[in-house]
Order: sequence, then structure tokens, then C-alpha cells
Amino acid sequence: MKRLLTPLLSLAVLLLCTACDCICSPKGTTLTGVVKCDGKAVAGVAVTDGEQIVYTNDKGVYNIASTKPYGLVYITTPSGYEPIAIDSVRQSFWARTTKESSAKERHDFELKKVDDSKLSVIFMADTHFCNDPKRNDFTHFRELMMPSINRAAAEANGYKFAVALGDITWDRFWYATGMDIEGVPQHLANHNFPMPFYCVHGNHDYDPSVPATDNPNFNAIQRFCNVFGPTFYSMDKGGVHFVMLDDIVYKNEVKKNQKVAKGVVGSRNYDMYVDDAQLSWLAKDLAVVDKSVPIVICMHAQFFTYNINGERVYNFGNEKGELLVNQLKDFESVTIFTGHSHRTASFVHPKYPNIVEYNITSVCGELWNSPNSCGINIGEDGADAGVYLCSFEGKKMSKQWYSAVNGSKYPFRAYDMNEVSKVYKESKELQYLCKLQKNQVDYSKPKYKNYIYVNCWAWEDGCTLTATENGKPLKVEKTVDSDPLAAKVVFAKPKIFETKKENKKINIHSRAINMFRFKASSATTPVEITLTTPDGHTYTQTFNRPAALLEK
Repeated sequence: MKRLLTPLLSLAVLLLCTACDCICSPKGTTLTGVVKCDGKAVAGVAVTDGEQIVYTNDKGVYNIASTKPYGLVYITTPSGYEPIAIDSVRQSFWARTTKESSAKERHDFELKKVDDSKLSVIFMADTHFCNDPKRNDFTHFRELMMPSINRAAAEANGYKFAVALGDITWDRFWYATGMDIEGVPQHLANHNFPMPFYCVHGNHDYDPSVPATDNPNFNAIQRFCNVFGPTFYSMDKGGVHFVMLDDIVYKNEVKKNQKVAKGVVGSRNYDMYVDDAQLSWLAKDLAVVDKSVPIVICMHAQFFTYNINGERVYNFGNEKGELLVNQLKDFESVTIFTGHSHRTASFVHPKYPNIVEYNITSVCGELWNSPNSCGINIGEDGADAGVYLCSFEGKKMSKQWYSAVNGSKYPFRAYDMNEVSKVYKESKELQYLCKLQKNQVDYSKPKYKNYIYVNCWAWEDGCTLTATENGKPLKVEKTVDSDPLAAKVVFAKPKIFETKKENKKINIHSRAINMFRFKASSATTPVEITLTTPDGHTYTQTFNRPAALLEK
């Protein structure tokens, strides 16, 4: 009789589960659910708690025996699908856990089919929304940046989405003006942001009210997670494997004699690297990805950087940098997109040329200040604020820069050094800056006569820049010098006289690492400047002289 009851009982349980859409999970399961598209199960979808990764079965079911370490469960969206929308910018690839770590809870995910065989992604960094009336960031974002984003979106081919590379907000203003992380989705909606918006968080997206004694690296990011979900995750789009990583370790320590804004309890300091727990998750994530699949890594702080001597170094330090490289080096193509620096640079790994980084300048330029002083939005190295539009088709990626200053016309700025010299001679602020900062160039000197300098922020390996005068080629030299416009509007402000000693940070940040120069035969002849990129884009400007420093 017992032998007969056992299968009958199992059948009854199965029928009951089917009738009530229950999931019969193994013992110990704490996270479970179903992934569906148009009411049908989707098998083979990766689901993770940030520690373990499991895959849905042929019924679309996943089960995880999880301690819920990050309070989240989320999927790796497969190519050919997108999650249903939460609102006009966010998508529901993630869910917050709601029960204690040992309790079972269910979270289902609904997908819809899309054609992402052709793919376009807008990469944007450091918006620093703050609602500060002195900076007018809301107005500048609407009037200077959104036209460029809309133009890029209109010209994008195929399926499209945006990736924000961190520092979406400015923590210093969360409590002072109320522009916090919770306000971002509505802020973007108010500007009719034209596509789904995926996020990497930055050091300014932590809650600054969480003290150093309260595990701030975890607790201070919870408000971000409530709005945008996990701080590290992956997705497959158009045959490309995208991985969003968290390379900020937040500390918020109290410093001696520190001045803090409203609601801020510490110095908001942090370290920069990808921690061991995340690297362990990444190894599992990449283990099932074929080495021929293009990998795109998105994170906030730059992977490579330049030190004060112009030498390329790991921003994480050698040990931490190598730990990440070891996970990426065997893939055919790895492209890293980062922000944080408010400057532009591209780096090819010296040992593994398959690993390339594009460090993108900020949407906010120099923290939204320069539009108020000169009407244009530039960063500390003189690069225009803007976004990258990247197109993916198969294994091919092409890039185009969309500037908040002059549209997508030229990803460089030319300077007539004769006119620049006049500005430097007349400006007490610039003269003081040049004496104070050893890496600032005094362009008032006669040796710059008839030179044209070109700051090319789209420069990367494979680019060429040529110049002609009356059809005759001019000798173009690459140099690393300070950008004269950034020197004037970013660093040589009236308050410069209050500074009594050299600032090493300014020495690094003000260097335009992709500056070019050539000499014309006279002060008035026009020159033709042509930039050709490895993507096949060609930009040609007829630069008429004399040209004022602020002339566009």
C-alpha cells in the first residue's frame, strides 16, 4: 500500500503545482522563478544572485540555494531579447529580494523578442546631475547635451540603448538640493531620453550619509540598487557580451578639519579596483562565453591612466590590474569603456593588444561650470563634453563622437597660436597659472608664432591627422601640452590668485595627451586639417585664420 501511495502522492503534488503555477524546487532553494517570453518558457538564461550563476531549464525555471548576499536576483539578458520596461528608461532584468536570507521567494522575468543583429550603443559618462542653481546643470543638459544625444539616437542603426558610465549624480548635492539617485529616472523622462538606459555606478552615486563605521561600500550603495539594480551584471546583445563592473570601493572616512555639505558625514573617499568577490562572479560569467565573442566591459574609473610624467600605468595598481587582465586576455576582442577622469584617452594594453580601453570625457564637462563662463561645455583637458555612439555588426565595432559644442562635425579643436599668444600676454590669471603649475605651457612666448595646435580627443591607434596650406602638406608633430582654452576657462579663474602652491592634480588633468602641432608660413593663410579614424570616418576642417581663442 505504501508503494502505491508514494507515486500517487508525487503525482498529486505535481498536479497541484501545475494547477496553481507553483514551482517545485529542491530543498534549500531560496530564490526561484520563471523566465518567459510571450508566455513561453525561455531555456538556458543565466540567473544570478551576484555570487552563484544558474541557468533556466526547459520550462524556464531557475532555482538558487542563495543567502541573498546582495539583496538582488537578476538575469543575463540573451541576444534577441530585451526585458520588459519598468519605465521609459529602465528595464526589469533585476528584482530586489524581499524576504530574509533563509526564506524562499519567487521572482519571474518577462522578456520580449527584438532584432539586435545590428546594434548601436551610446556611451556617456559623468552627468553629475545636481540641480545646483550656480551651475545650471538642468538647463545645460537640456540645451547643450540632449540635442547631441537625440542626434546620435536618430542616426543610430538597429537596436539601441545607452550605458551611463557612473557618477550619474553628485552625492554632495543629494541632501542640499534634493537631486539624488531616486530622481534620475524622472529627470531623464522629463527630457524625453530616447532609449533604454543601463547604468554603472560611480563614486558620486553612493549615499554620503552612511558613515565609515557602517560598511559604506555595501550600505551606501543600497539606494542606487533600489533604483537601478545590481552594480555588476552582464547581458548579451547583438552577439556581443556586455559586462558592467563595479570598480569603486567606498570608504567615506572622516578627515581632519574636513568641510562637508548637508547630509554628508565623511570625506567620500574610496579606492579603485574590482574586488575579489566580483572577480569570482566574473570568472563564472565568462566561463560559458566563447573566446571569439566580442567582450565589452563598462565600469566607472579608468583601467589605465597617465601619471604626472605622462607614463601609462594601471589605475588599480599592478596587482589588481593584472587580476582583471588575467580574466580577459584570452578573448579575441575586449573593449573597455570608462569615465571618471573627465578627460579623453584610449589605451591599448602593451602585452595584450586585444584589450583596448576608451576613457570618455564627461557629459558635465568641468562640472557644468564652463558653459556659464564661456558658453561652451568642455572638460579639464579641453575636450568637448559629449557622448560616443558605437555601432556593432557581427564582430565589427565603429565609433563616432557627438559633441555638446559643435555636434558631430569635428572631434578636435584647432588653435591659432598667434591669437592664443595675445590672450596669454593680456591675462594676469594665465600668467600666474603658468608660473604656479609646471605642466602649464606659457603660450605667450614668440616660439609659438604661426603655429596651429590641434587637440584631438578622438585620437587612437590607427588614426592619422594631416594638415595642408595652399595644397602643400605641413609637418605634423604629436605633443603633450596644456590645452589653451581649458587653461583659460577651467583653471585660470579669478580665484587662481588664492592658490599659493602647485597643485599636482591640475598638472595631470590639464595635459592634453593627444595634442598635435604644425607651423604655417604666415599668420593669415587658411589651413586644411583632416582626421581619419580606423573606423573609416574622415573629418576635414578648413581652419581660417586669424581665429580667436573662443571662435567656433
